[in-house]
Amino acid sequence: MGINRYARRTISLALVGGLGLALGAAVTPTEATTPKSRALLAPAGSQIAGTVPYDTELAALARLWDRQADAWAHGNGKAYAATYTADADFVNVTGEHLRTREVIGTKFQRYLANQLKNSRIHTVEEKIHLLSPSTAFIIRKGCVFFGSERTCHPNTLSWNTSIAVKQSGQWLIRSFHNTLVRR
Repeated sequence: MGINRYARRTISLALVGGLGLALGAAVTPTEATTPKSRALLAPAGSQIAGTVPYDTELAALARLWDRQADAWAHGNGKAYAATYTADADFVNVTGEHLRTREVIGTKFQRYLANQLKNSRIHTVEEKIHLLSPSTAFIIRKGCVFFGSERTCHPNTLSWNTSIAVKQSGQWLIRSFHNTLVRR
């Protein structure tokens, strides 16, 4: 499936939030905001409370996001895919299902070298639910900026959900799904 770069008054596809595809028609942009905070939550009464400092895990998950954003901004599909597990599943808003880190890397390299050249991902808000010491559920709202843009356009604004797992002491994305924010 090919993707087209963001264009006003046309239906376009763009990888969103660093993490998926958005589909929609261009309309008035909305103001971009920096995430107010990263919220790390643990289930009430869970056995993980007190086992690992939450701030440590939050910082590690933030570094995972930073690696994705840096790889994207530098047009490096292989480095972007390195933030996923070898057996990762990636589903975008068009229903395209990318299976494995290798496939994700190949597709993203193509996207980042062409339609998404000179773009970067932006997080508007995020919640991280620590389900166990090695599993996190992340809900993130984000968009893609092209060139010097600093505002989210509604046709690239999306919610995405990720399952992150800790393997050999490192957090990686195991599963990702993305969907547009309804206007």
